[in-house]
Amino acid sequence: MEYATLLSLCLADGYAVTPGSLWSAWSFAPQAVLPLVGALALYIAHAARRAASPHDAPIPMWRATCFIAGWVLLAAALVSPLCRLAATLVSAHMVQHVLIVAVAPPLLALGAPGSALRPGSRPPALLAITVLYGLGIWLWHFPPAYTLVLLDGTIHTLAYAALIAVSIVFWTRILRGGVAGDLRCLPALFVTLVHTGLLGALLTFSGRAWYPVLAGGARAWGYTPLADQQLAGLIMWAPMAACYLGAALCIVAAHLSPAAPVSR
Repeated sequence: MEYATLLSLCLADGYAVTPGSLWSAWSFAPQAVLPLVGALALYIAHAARRAASPHDAPIPMWRATCFIAGWVLLAAALVSPLCRLAATLVSAHMVQHVLIVAVAPPLLALGAPGSALRPGSRPPALLAITVLYGLGIWLWHFPPAYTLVLLDGTIHTLAYAALIAVSIVFWTRILRGGVAGDLRCLPALFVTLVHTGLLGALLTFSGRAWYPVLAGGARAWGYTPLADQQLAGLIMWAPMAACYLGAALCIVAAHLSPAAPVSR
């Protein structure tokens, strides 16, 4: 693989990933790598300052573990062969999408070192962030927008940054309610579960392929474009729904359990 290709974004107009080239299809585009490295460096520096400070408690190990796990999953979505595969198959894109919006962000939010998840902290408006989060998910799968994201490097970078940011804010707000046993977060999770399930169903049962830009990639993997899209819909419908359902069950459990101080 050429050096320049390793540093390029995962765009659909690049080379198509095939079964034979999958494990060599890494992407170290600076637009993805530098923010990831910067976020990890800032977290480590903050953790070191807290550990050395006589006034602040160290970040609990469980929080640090959550953050590192979320960071690794986000890096896998943006740097590993999954990134280039997501620009080849709609179904692989959906795996990447689930990691970016429903798996890595709650882990990163749980890894927050302090005030972000304390019950007394000032949260972002739940309704507003739920609407923004939902709009981000639907807009990403609107065919013209999807095509632009996969063909234009600038839009690609901005779209990923915006989606990751709004997902982290959404999950921070949800989990802030969760640690306080606040059941008012449940409607937001329910609405999100329903509308993402609806989008998954539309992708699954549509009689036409929505994303012709990836038709060639599907055929290279032995799928028809429609079958690839249907698999993507099922991934959004089931595993993604499980994330929201699991979060809701955890919030209910926190509400029913005896009150306990939140670890900083």
